[in-house]
Amino acid sequence: MTSRAAFIGYVPYLIGAIGVAILVFAAALFGILTRPDGLLAVLWPANALLLAAFVRVPTMNSPIGWLGAIAGFICADLITGSDINKAAWLTLANMVGVAVGLVLIRRWDAQDRKLRRPEGILYLCLVGLAAAFGSGLVGIVIAIVLFKSDPGMTFLFWTSTEFANYVIILPFALTVTRWPTIQKSCLGLMETVKGDLRQLRGSLPVVSLGVSLVMVGFVGGPGAIVFPLPALLWCALNYRINLVALLMMLTSLWLMVELELDFLVNLPEGDDPYYGVMSIRIGLAMLVLGPLTVASIDRARTALVERLDHAANHDFLTGILTRGAFMPLGQEMVDRIAEEKGRLTIMVMDLDHFKRINDDHGHASGDRVLVEVSRVIQRSLRAGDLFARLGGEEFAILVPNIAPADAQGLAQRIRKAVEETSIETRNEIRLHSSVSIGMICRELDAPVALDSLVNEADKAMYEAKRAGRNRVVQL
Repeated sequence: MTSRAAFIGYVPYLIGAIGVAILVFAAALFGILTRPDGLLAVLWPANALLLAAFVRVPTMNSPIGWLGAIAGFICADLITGSDINKAAWLTLANMVGVAVGLVLIRRWDAQDRKLRRPEGILYLCLVGLAAAFGSGLVGIVIAIVLFKSDPGMTFLFWTSTEFANYVIILPFALTVTRWPTIQKSCLGLMETVKGDLRQLRGSLPVVSLGVSLVMVGFVGGPGAIVFPLPALLWCALNYRINLVALLMMLTSLWLMVELELDFLVNLPEGDDPYYGVMSIRIGLAMLVLGPLTVASIDRARTALVERLDHAANHDFLTGILTRGAFMPLGQEMVDRIAEEKGRLTIMVMDLDHFKRINDDHGHASGDRVLVEVSRVIQRSLRAGDLFARLGGEEFAILVPNIAPADAQGLAQRIRKAVEETSIETRNEIRLHSSVSIGMICRELDAPVALDSLVNEADKAMYEAKRAGRNRVVQL
């Protein structure tokens, strides 16, 4: 039984190794097929994809996973005509680069790995450069042993090419979402466009990028490499960073093919192609960094604004809506329900004897009671209900489109849940609380001020207090 359990525990790593082998084989085969005569591949995605796979899928980064990667590289070389000696040396260069990159990338913060902070772009450059440097060192040995070529030039060409590949592909590989998420987003976008043609404006950055890439083919010349830059910056300011990374990768692939083929075709006979190709590839790597940095800065700014907005609209202690946020949102709900001639339930509730808790056990214990009671109440509510702390120990809830009997049942469940909640203080003293709830249910067929509805529910709450507390009173 023990050996069977051990085998079952090892299955995910075996599956991961098979996945690595397939990924590397397919990516390496693609790279080999884009390899011009006498040069390294135009685009070599295998190393960056393998590095990202090891980072994002722990079951792939295992000894058997590394063996799967080696098998994938060697099989791709052998199937395209390389001998085993050459395939082994090239695989060694690839794996050394991935190993160097993996050692460094593990030191990243999780936010930097997802390029959610501008510092992540700098780390990306450093990881790509170090990984490329490691592969380039093995390239020196390959130049001497296999190709009998200039080791210095081989090192520079190998390093620059690998650096470009890492910088172009790694952002996409680290940030790409799972296929069901991508599919859901695309379907949602199509439905939005069908419903409102004005939403087509959101696709204009991509359209402008396509136009700029067409211009590259028509105009040509060394300056053509920057034609897509304005469109890429526009995309960076409008789309999520994972989509920007995908657009950058596709754009770079297009430019590599377009510019390198044009350069090699028009190269005078006898001229050395290495310097020109190196210049194009390094230029493309630098082109990627600008829009990625802009996208990362914009993402960090958006996240900061969201945090500030949340802090402004949510109570710092309980995390639920503040009174200032509740009133305008609630008025919008009231207006919408009145327009639809629907039903709205308003509850106002107050914790019983809360001052006694603060006086006897301290304000820290009172805060713990407020937090726990808020959680208990929130668990009873639906996603569309509004829940707020009006101040002190007083709360309010708006429940749209619920029958009076169901509203009464909800209020009683909340009251009972609060009553049964045991809250432990820092002194390991267990506290119990209760809540008095005032409730009104209204059929809304005309605009009405939320303030007046809350005041009515508030009166019902005071009736509950006068009637003995820990009860629900409906007016």
